[in-house]
Amino acid sequence: MDSIGRGFGRVVQVAYLVEDMDAAMQHWLREAGLGPWTCFRNIELASRFDGESLTLRIHEGLAYMGDLQIQLVQSLNPVEEKTPYQDYIRAQRWGVHHMAFFSEDVDADIARARAQGFERVCEMRDKAGYRYYYCQSSAMPDVWIEFLEVYPRLREIYASGIADAANWDGSDPIRNFEYAEL
Repeated sequence: MDSIGRGFGRVVQVAYLVEDMDAAMQHWLREAGLGPWTCFRNIELASRFDGESLTLRIHEGLAYMGDLQIQLVQSLNPVEEKTPYQDYIRAQRWGVHHMAFFSEDVDADIARARAQGFERVCEMRDKAGYRYYYCQSSAMPDVWIEFLEVYPRLREIYASGIADAANWDGSDPIRNFEYAEL
């Protein structure tokens, strides 16, 4: 049996591609009691997908089950634009899109992933220049892995989200931020 992501540490995030992030957050709140949600709207990531440069535009919702981050991703790019999400959207394949690992050395992790049969399919950079990579394997073509380049603010976001979830009393279930506020 092929091992997905051997040697990358533990999965820190499971990401779901959703058609409507607000409806998805309400569903998770109502059906699973999962919250609070931190919602970042209008994120723009300089990206390279299938050899082409683009600006990836998304809304992102984050909540935690213990120390596992649940990410909801709503693509804002036009459906005809080539992005890492559009094939899923055209096929109406809503649901798990990728699982993520922290990476202290993205280049080394990408090299290790390639040695395991993964192909790097998308590179993204946030406005601070930190890198995120999607990789795909023929062993699991519909669920990708992501490497999150570790930096202090990322660790703070995770620690704060984990603490908020552990102490959440059900109030203030959705906390909205514009990406420009980060």
